[in-house]
Amino acid sequence: MSGMVSLIALFSIFLGVYGKDSSPSFKIDTVNSQFLLDGDPFQYLAGEIHYFRIPHQKWSDRLRRVAALGLNTITVPVPWNFHQFDQDETPQFSGDMDLVKFIKTAEANKLYTIIRIGPYISAEWDNGGLPWWLIRNTKINKYRSSDAAFMEEVTQWWTHLLPKLWPLMRRNGGPIIMVQIEHFYGALGICDQTYLANLAKMAKQHLGDDVVLFTVDPPVVRFMRCGVLENVLPTIEMVPSAVQGEVQSWFGLQKAFMTGAPAVASQFVINPFKLWGKRVNDTYDNSVIVATADIAWKLNASISFHMAHGGTNFGYWNGAVGAYPVTTSYDSFAPVSEAGDVNNLFLMIRNWVSKLPGQPFPPTIPISLPRTAYPDVTLTVFDTISGFILGTNPECWKTPETPRTAEYIRHGFGYVYYNTTVIDCGTLYIPQFADNAYIFLNHDFVGALYQNFASEHNNTIDVQGCLNQPNSLEIIIEITGRANDGYPVISRGIQSNVYMHNVTLENWVSCQVPIETFELSHLRNYENADAQKQVIDSFLAEKSDGADVVDQPSVFIGNLHIKSEPTDTFLDVRGWGKGVVTINQYNIGRYWSSVGPQQTLFVPSEFLHKGTNLIMFYEFEGATTACTPSSCTAKFSNAPIFDY
Repeated sequence: MSGMVSLIALFSIFLGVYGKDSSPSFKIDTVNSQFLLDGDPFQYLAGEIHYFRIPHQKWSDRLRRVAALGLNTITVPVPWNFHQFDQDETPQFSGDMDLVKFIKTAEANKLYTIIRIGPYISAEWDNGGLPWWLIRNTKINKYRSSDAAFMEEVTQWWTHLLPKLWPLMRRNGGPIIMVQIEHFYGALGICDQTYLANLAKMAKQHLGDDVVLFTVDPPVVRFMRCGVLENVLPTIEMVPSAVQGEVQSWFGLQKAFMTGAPAVASQFVINPFKLWGKRVNDTYDNSVIVATADIAWKLNASISFHMAHGGTNFGYWNGAVGAYPVTTSYDSFAPVSEAGDVNNLFLMIRNWVSKLPGQPFPPTIPISLPRTAYPDVTLTVFDTISGFILGTNPECWKTPETPRTAEYIRHGFGYVYYNTTVIDCGTLYIPQFADNAYIFLNHDFVGALYQNFASEHNNTIDVQGCLNQPNSLEIIIEITGRANDGYPVISRGIQSNVYMHNVTLENWVSCQVPIETFELSHLRNYENADAQKQVIDSFLAEKSDGADVVDQPSVFIGNLHIKSEPTDTFLDVRGWGKGVVTINQYNIGRYWSSVGPQQTLFVPSEFLHKGTNLIMFYEFEGATTACTPSSCTAKFSNAPIFDY
């Protein structure tokens, strides 16, 4: 009999070791409160990284650095507005938008993927990833809710997105292990469980009933009550705290909302992002960050460092928090810098990971990419801002009374141009606009209004100098970045009547401003790079006689000549005012030197080429020390510069 018992025991051991299902899968083991990857217990160490803030040519480099940090997983949000720029367009998934390629590149670096499909992602991104054109659609009056019109748009978007993710799911042998729906939904306070249930149902229809879905909220009872959903894993945001009891209590609250849930901090905030006009310090001591990660790891928690690599808000993609737009740099004191450098935090995290039992030793750290501080470039006035806009023959709408909003004229980002005529001058009053207004009378700059920036909130300005004839009044509105921390309540541009000396101004022209799509060939003909160089050099020579006085918001142009293969660099904007810069028609982002803290713009080598490179500054508030009466200077640096 004892022999039979021994055989049964051996058979049980055999089944336990060899009988488990080791096929590709990712599951929650609620009996042991753990994840199972291909049947084995799994604890992830992730880092958030945003493909949409990195030129696609640099994806592999940045992912290799994240892997060298010692992580086994990345967290990736998907911004809807980045893929579907306009409502009538089919979502795009190529070039910088090739999400599948990014995930496969991560897999090649032995990184699993946790994907955040939204539809709202926050991420300090314009409108939290929601498209601007939702504002234009008057049928949609409730964002992030079960409102039928909004859900119809989300359904169409996910019909394009989720089938691309299906082959990459772990059950199919791919690297995607978990999928997040929504983001901080409980903190929003809507508490629409039907909305969350609809998202979960839709995700399962496309990604399989066995997909591990999750939500994330701050570890606060009222937030989690609003943000969790039955049969969807609740996870928490965590901040550095070396107090074990506090960390333990956060995970205790998380687990209270789902029996058998693994401990998960799917957003471990380790670094703040930077804001224009506001001092933002590196909040957390590196040793506290690592100590908190160690406490969580020893509690068998999976964590995702936010951010592992920040990147850059090229173009107009930055979001805003309250009265402060997010800077072009999304470096965010992350372990891997905007330009790909590693820092002390990187080395401390890597050292900690290398000592964890059972974790493989991190890969070798890639060498830093070369950078060059290129020689100064002389720039001269190409045109005034308003002259440039009119010279591009923009698409415009004429209305007898109220100017049109940006969304109405199908213009999502950048600037909107308005024009009318006035007979008398006086106090100009714009009751409602967003965000900054630049006022011109007869093409001369009058001043700027800020609807909501820092402590500046003004919507009136004294306009003087009218001639005894119809006078041209121009207003250029800057869209500085839509709030990323909720959902939009107003559109952009002018949203009210405009008054001069208490008289309602009429007969408006509302126009798109094509800075992002402008090519110099629209105004000056050239067929190739050599012709371009000759045209610009000739133009610069014509302008070098000091005839132009740099005293108006203007467009400045110049040529950067590179003799060999280009490298990364930083454009030094100290001494300029406020505006954007394009290089070879790439919008490398906004600058606001007069308020800081960012004083350089990262220029990837991919935006440059050997030979002649066209630089254009679109200066809206007037350069200072960067200019003489006849010309301006663009300087370069091989390192970032901030005011701190």
